[in-house]
Amino acid sequence: MNRASIRIFLLPALLIFLAGCSIVSPFGGSGENVTFSVVINKESFSPEGTLRVRIWNAETLKIAESNANCAVSYNQGTKTEEVHCPEGVEYREASPEEFEFLVQDIGAEIEIKSATVTVGEKYRLQISGLASDDCNTASASVEERAKSAHVILENLLWATTLMACPIN
Repeated sequence: MNRASIRIFLLPALLIFLAGCSIVSPFGGSGENVTFSVVINKESFSPEGTLRVRIWNAETLKIAESNANCAVSYNQGTKTEEVHCPEGVEYREASPEEFEFLVQDIGAEIEIKSATVTVGEKYRLQISGLASDDCNTASASVEERAKSAHVILENLLWATTLMACPIN
């Protein structure tokens, strides 16, 4: 066999083999839903507060990014909101999954079983709650690709709003 014949037969066989391997798609497409374990510093939150978790999957992220080009205005006369989008952009509702946890009931971490995010998919997870000063909001957000069916989020960058809170 000459080299050209080997290339014609060997290259397609190699590509077919790689298509089924993780070399071609290291995070892709198992269809398995993702469970998130998020490490929480309870002292950052009010003991009477509630943690709110929102999770966007790839589809809702894409819709939200498209909607970012739209503006919402309030019409005083009709008492309604109006959405204005640039030409070619159609506003669509992007509803993330939402979960709530009472701070008093959680331990050092919370576990969230997503019904929409699958392994290999891009997601955004956002957590927020009443801060320990009972006035501000503490929150963290992460946006990345789900590399496995169990995603552990340990070192989130937490931020707290700095509102002028009344002194009791």
